[in-house]
Amino acid sequence: MTATPQAARTGPTAAEVSVPDRAALAAADHGQRTTMLDTYVRQELGRVLGIPPQSVDTTNRPMSSLGVGSIAGLELQRQMETALQVELNLQMLLLANSAAELVDCLADQLAPVRIPHRSASGAVA
Repeated sequence: MTATPQAARTGPTAAEVSVPDRAALAAADHGQRTTMLDTYVRQELGRVLGIPPQSVDTTNRPMSSLGVGSIAGLELQRQMETALQVELNLQMLLLANSAAELVDCLADQLAPVRIPHRSASGAVA
């Protein structure tokens, strides 16, 4: 008898996860940036959890109820920090009320930094 390999996970592979471009994220308004990051977070969650990204509920379920425990959370944290070049708090990721909360946190971190300009008179414009 020959052994049959276990069924492969149905989620996307690392090659199927498309990381949004940092310049595009910075140039986008908050709504566009959130949409791009929502797609990315769904793909990463799908990859880690072994489910199709479109079936990831990003709005109504806490991360723990999605199946994100400490090991999956650590994997997500490392992958997202590397891919997006941000710092992500593991405790915040694990305790998030939803993946949408994680998306909002990332969107805020990746927003362009606005430096106030001073006029010739020294007033902030």
